[in-house]
Amino acid sequence: SQLGSCSGSVGGFRGPSNANDVTSAAMAAAAASQDEVDYAEAGRQLLATVNLQDEGLGTPQRYSAYNAIWKHPESGAILYCGNADTAKTKKVLDAIGVRRIVFCQTSDGACHFERDPQFKYLKYPIGMWRQSDSCEDDAGTLAFFKPLFDFVEGETSAGNNVLIHCLAGAHRAGTASTACLMHLCDLGRVEATKIAKKLRPAIDPIGSFPQLLEKLEAARGAARAGAR
Repeated sequence: SQLGSCSGSVGGFRGPSNANDVTSAAMAAAAASQDEVDYAEAGRQLLATVNLQDEGLGTPQRYSAYNAIWKHPESGAILYCGNADTAKTKKVLDAIGVRRIVFCQTSDGACHFERDPQFKYLKYPIGMWRQSDSCEDDAGTLAFFKPLFDFVEGETSAGNNVLIHCLAGAHRAGTASTACLMHLCDLGRVEATKIAKKLRPAIDPIGSFPQLLEKLEAARGAARAGAR
């Protein structure tokens, strides 16, 4: 029978057939144990980097409407990255306590509550960066990002939650959010992108956005070197 052909197996799993196999299996298990990553600890460290370790966040869905990506260490205000539906739905904005919004779209979106005095917007069309001369050198790159960083840092320092959004909360808002992590957490672009994608899997700096993040990384490095 088929079961009989699996001699020395339990539940269809064939065990080692001789002593050499036992030794090899033990050595492989030991090596795997040494190389095994403590994923829980890695996750805790990732959340601690952006001050979200106490927020009780579960594993984010790939296309969640919004995700927390950073928490101000003193005020406790939270920076979110999300999509256009989040930004236009008052009930959702109420739920996450957002009245400060970074609008990364252009003609494909709108600042829906711009006339409401409770809301404050930063219009930041990051996708248009190549159509200006602002990022041709390090100083220009830092100047390009300054309004974004000033808005996010200033508002969260004052205790106001902030939402960065575009249409899907993936490319434009995702790149702006990654840049914020570079600035707020003093990270390089690779680590910042990795963390951003862990916290919001939809984030995906595509097209020319990796080049923009490279420019930001170079500009930040040059600024640090000049300050020494």
